Amino acid sequence: MSHTCTKVQGKTVSVGDYLWLRLQELGVRQVFGVPGDFNLGMLEQLLKQPGLSWVGCCNELNAAYAADGYARLRGIAALATAYGVGELSALNGLAGAYAERVPVVAITGAPPLSHMQRRSWMHHTLGDGEYGNTLASIAPFTVARAVLTQANAPMEIDRVLRTCLRERRPVYLQLPTDVCFQQVPAPEAPLEREEAVSDRSSLRALLEELVPRLRGARRSVLLVDSDVQRFGLGAQVVALAESAGMPIASLSSGRGLIDEAHEAFLGFYGGRLSDPSVREWVDGADCVVGLATRFMDLNTHSFTQRLEPSRFVDLQPTTAALGRADAPWLPSLHSGLVLGEVLDALREAVGGQKRQDFVPRSLRLRSQVATRPAAPVGRSEGPLTHAQLWPALSALLEPEDVLVVEAGSPMVGFASTQLPRGVSWVAQPLWCSIGYTLPAVLGTSLAAPERRQVLFIGDGSFLMTAQELSTLLHLKLKPLVFLINNAGYTVERLIVGPESAYNDIPKWNYPAVCEALGATGQSLTLLIEKPEQLASVLAEAVRAQRDGRLVFVEVRLAPLDAPAGLAQLGASVYSLSYREDNGLPRF
Repeated sequence: MSHTCTKVQGKTVSVGDYLWLRLQELGVRQVFGVPGDFNLGMLEQLLKQPGLSWVGCCNELNAAYAADGYARLRGIAALATAYGVGELSALNGLAGAYAERVPVVAITGAPPLSHMQRRSWMHHTLGDGEYGNTLASIAPFTVARAVLTQANAPMEIDRVLRTCLRERRPVYLQLPTDVCFQQVPAPEAPLEREEAVSDRSSLRALLEELVPRLRGARRSVLLVDSDVQRFGLGAQVVALAESAGMPIASLSSGRGLIDEAHEAFLGFYGGRLSDPSVREWVDGADCVVGLATRFMDLNTHSFTQRLEPSRFVDLQPTTAALGRADAPWLPSLHSGLVLGEVLDALREAVGGQKRQDFVPRSLRLRSQVATRPAAPVGRSEGPLTHAQLWPALSALLEPEDVLVVEAGSPMVGFASTQLPRGVSWVAQPLWCSIGYTLPAVLGTSLAAPERRQVLFIGDGSFLMTAQELSTLLHLKLKPLVFLINNAGYTVERLIVGPESAYNDIPKWNYPAVCEALGATGQSLTLLIEKPEQLASVLAEAVRAQRDGRLVFVEVRLAPLDAPAGLAQLGASVYSLSYREDNGLPRF
């Protein structure tokens, strides 16, 4: 995405205007948040910026989720809240952005600096004159922070924004009410980016050690994760794989990074839940090159990966660790690196090699489809099942769609699907905060209004953030929403307590909810509860969405029915967290 240079007539601007100008320069066009008395001044300044618009959300948590979704497609987002009650309400969303490595600029309107310095007892505080406690609460979930003053504002705003771009993680700016209108020198040039460069000697030492391994490997593989996408390195990974004749495997948390139809894409690796051919290749490879991988319980099926340490090369954004046969648990370490430069150097050094003998995932899927028995024609008896639902939903997907996918049934339901070219996969595979996806689709819809937005969310998740459906309708956005109604928390039922009351949720009248939150006729609510309804209802949903309506499809399923793989996931989570002899009710 190209950004224009900041040009300001005159020698000074207010601190608030300086901040808004810098954010516009970086590509921010909408700011998400909730107004409060301590941020009203800076919001008035925002409204006077011709390149910015305000998106008021129903609460601060939803605003943080929306900013997260926006940043995933545009590269950065801005969140505006009020001191104390507002910023702490947004903290869960900010923590999720930190875990998932999403660059969000969190801006808090604070009480007057003069009163903070006098330790005045102000509302939205604990009434003790202490003004460092919220900053301390936010610190673990941000990579840079600043309390702005007239003296430090230009320098600190620029420093914090540069850190946000470099680290791809949230940052925090606190703007007191009596500071936002004070004058500072106007920005005269674009924000100076920090163009990281590898230490030449460190890069050379890494290549001297790694290149012979790759050249001598009979079988090797690139294993990718989501941070490759966050740092914009996907094209370089594909170029390396094509040049070196290597396959690419992905952790499930890295979905959406690689074109799944590409001939270099081997498939998804996740320990014992992997496709057997993928697991055999990766576990048996002479050299596995991990690219920004983060092995966690959910993307390894409870740490069941079997990567031989001596054969594993761990390339992170700035470091490298190479396992050694003579001392497997004492890897060779390299620092001062830039992963993008490492990928380019490897492509030049190991390019031109013969393609290794592996079968791409796309060919395996085509073979499976060709040998699968034909589905019976005619009406199906009984209620709709997950086994019938997800193939139908997969067939609905189109190139360049933005898929916003809730953790649990929706994420697992698409596990065997080949995503079309150019699809953006927006999910929280690490933080897994239920309710994230509905506000996130607000953010993605504004970040990429030209693309079709499709949301898959569970009924329990929808209860958490349902209010933001009203914002989507208010702004006349039109995602295609699929609500998986299985009367509660199915993924939790598959871990502990299949019949326990805590896994039940209230019954909602979903058509009435949609009608209450928007203008009459603005949305279309549809229902699927039988297999024979799938084709006709999905066709109607697509037509209505293309005609400019928000379409809400309620899909009713049995509480203990689940996509293939979810029961194994539940059992895996249970075995990791509980003893088998503790008497807990199991599925």
